[in-house]
Parts: sequence; structure tokens; C-alpha cells
Amino acid sequence: EERSSDRETLLIEPSSTEAAMAENAEKQKQDSELPIDELSKVYQTDIVNGLTSSKAAEILKRDGLNELEKPPKPTLLMLFAMQLTSFIIVLLICAACASVGVNASGPSAADPLSYTTGVAIGIIVLINAGIAAWTEHKAGDALEALSQMQQEN
Repeated sequence: EERSSDRETLLIEPSSTEAAMAENAEKQKQDSELPIDELSKVYQTDIVNGLTSSKAAEILKRDGLNELEKPPKPTLLMLFAMQLTSFIIVLLICAACASVGVNASGPSAADPLSYTTGVAIGIIVLINAGIAAWTEHKAGDALEALSQMQQEN
């Protein structure tokens, strides 16, 4: 009775994925406590010979491949934003802003050339982040291609 009420509670949860994961974890916990002989009866398998081909195909069709779920690939814009969050880059952005701020409040505020240091630092930081994001994006594509080649073999 206690187990069925747990299942009912899990089914009421808003996320069916979380409920399924919790139920699966509970089932695995119960399976780990069973003796091997009983476990082989529950899963209808032979301890010596393993699963039959038809049973293995049925489980594969029902559960899918035994592989981890891949996280979504970050977009180029996300990679660019992540490049701008490193400690050194944040320091450089602060230095560029400080340079522009000091020059804007100084005696030569009207002279556009007084802002060149801050603007140059900002441009270099943006170019660097763009190149790094592009490189990381391409490396991810190459890794994905290698993964596809490995799965085919």
C-alpha cells in the first residue's frame, strides 16, 4: 500500500521526467536488495546464458540505448558570452571602462584621441572573445563528428 501511494504522489508531480527518474531510482534500489536468483526471475533471464536475443531487442526497443543523455550544444552567442565571464576578461573590461571614465572626466575630455586606450582594450577583448567562441564552436563540431564516426563503427 505504501508503495502504491508513493507512485500516486509521483504521478501528480508536475514534471513527468522527474517522476520517472524517482520511480526508476526506487526500482533500482529494490532490485539491488534482491538475491540474484529472485532478480533473474523478475527479469525473466538465465544467469548463465543471459538474455535471449528477442528479450534484448524488446528491452532495447522499450528503453533505448544504454547511453547518457547529451546536454544541449551551446550556441555561438552563448559561447561568446561565456568567454566574457572569465576573471581576466572582466578585469580588462573594468580597465577599459576606467580608462574611458578617467579620460571623460579629465581636462582633455573633448579630445577623441584621449579615449583610444579604453576603446582599444574593449575592441581587443571583443575580438578575442569572438575568436575564442568561434574556435570552441568549431572544436565542438569536430568532437561531434568524431563521436558520430565512432558510433558508426
